[in-house]
Amino acid sequence: MTDTTQPATALTDFQKSVLIALVRSRLSGDGPHYLTYDDLAQQLGSAAQPVAGALTAVGNWLRAHALPDLGSIVISSENAAKHVMLPADEALSSYGGEAGARAEADRVRDFDWQGWLDA
Repeated sequence: MTDTTQPATALTDFQKSVLIALVRSRLSGDGPHYLTYDDLAQQLGSAAQPVAGALTAVGNWLRAHALPDLGSIVISSENAAKHVMLPADEALSSYGGEAGARAEADRVRDFDWQGWLDA
C-alpha cells in the first residue's frame, strides 16, 4: 500500500504567526470559541486571504504532530453572521463534513494547550 500523506514541512514565519495567534486565542479563556478569518487577520495585521492559505499548512502541521486542527475554529464572516459555526464550505471536506468539523472543533476546545506549551 502506498502512503499518500505528505510529510509535515517546516512552517514559514507567517504560518507560525497564525499558529501562535490561534493558540493564544485558546489560552485567553475569555474569547469566543470560534474566530472569523477577519478577526484572525486583524490580530496578525494581515488580509484574510493569506490567513486562509496559511491555515492549510498549519492544519497539516498540527495533524502530522497528532494535535487538534485549530483551523476548525476559524469561520467565515458570512457563517458568523448566520450563526453557522462551521469553517468555510471548502474546508468542510477536509474534516469529512459538518460532523467531522464539529468534532475537531470540540477537540480544539478540550485540548490542554497550556500543557502542550509547557511540555
